Amino acid sequence: MTRRLPPLLATRHFEAAARHLSFTLAAEELFVTQGAISLQVRKLEEFLGTPLFIRHARTVELTNQGKQYYEACRILLEGLELATRNLTNPTHHETLTVSTIPTIGTLWLMPRLASFASENPDIEVRVVSDIRPVDMQSHNIDVALRVGKLPGQRYPSHFPTVNLVMLQSWTDIEADLLFHDVMVPIASKQWYATQPPIEEITDFKTASLVHTASRPHAWRDWLKAYGVDYSPTGNEPEYGHFYIALGAAQDHKGIALIPDVLLQGYPGRNEFDVLMPEIHRVRSAGDYYLLTRTSSRKHSAIQKFRNWILEQARLTVENSAIQSSISL
Repeated sequence: MTRRLPPLLATRHFEAAARHLSFTLAAEELFVTQGAISLQVRKLEEFLGTPLFIRHARTVELTNQGKQYYEACRILLEGLELATRNLTNPTHHETLTVSTIPTIGTLWLMPRLASFASENPDIEVRVVSDIRPVDMQSHNIDVALRVGKLPGQRYPSHFPTVNLVMLQSWTDIEADLLFHDVMVPIASKQWYATQPPIEEITDFKTASLVHTASRPHAWRDWLKAYGVDYSPTGNEPEYGHFYIALGAAQDHKGIALIPDVLLQGYPGRNEFDVLMPEIHRVRSAGDYYLLTRTSSRKHSAIQKFRNWILEQARLTVENSAIQSSISL
């Protein structure tokens, strides 16, 4: 029976765009133009007879069908990549597989990886993006970057919640703190200049707020931490990930609540105002961690990556003006 398979080139372009949630970043990875990514994605959509992306002015997000198809493509291409590497790579090269949540991977990890590669040319880093709890025992993941709280860890009741589960199992897991999760309200300078100014925390209740599906209660919890009760009407704009919410704010859709560490790495950060910069920032009830298997800590590649990423996190905290004014 003849197999009905999609065009491989279009599948590869789609997988990169879906993984980054950005045609621009996919184009940079594959060394093609953004137009080439868009063309191949449309070819694949025509082949499948269904849209895979919801296209916004500066960002894209996956449709439900796109999410399902991305998962299938990811598994297929990862398997093909692994088989190819096993056949062609020199035996002295080590491969390190890093699982990361999408936005921290795109805006914080990826821009820094070139320095690790230059320092460790014998280690190949393979990055996979996934927001789901990672299974480091069965998914062949060496290290993971996640945000959440450690087992048994307690935070003050006024800290905004982080409703993400980091791991399926904590057996044999070591966690290194990278940085705290500190949310900041941002808006495009052009848009904010036309709006009533935010002078008090209560002013956010009547402002145009951008919501993020991966942290559905972020605004409610953040305002509650400052003693303000807020309940969304359900009609506010909501976007899948922080990267998309950043793009929405850049497109003048309203005020987005974003982790400070993500704002630092966003290409259009100079177009934003951080609102109420004078207030002490409240930490969230969850932090960013590097997760490794305790039994693998002596593995040279993992240890080198761990040392490198902890140093990158230290520099990030030092360079953050927001981190220095956290209210504990």
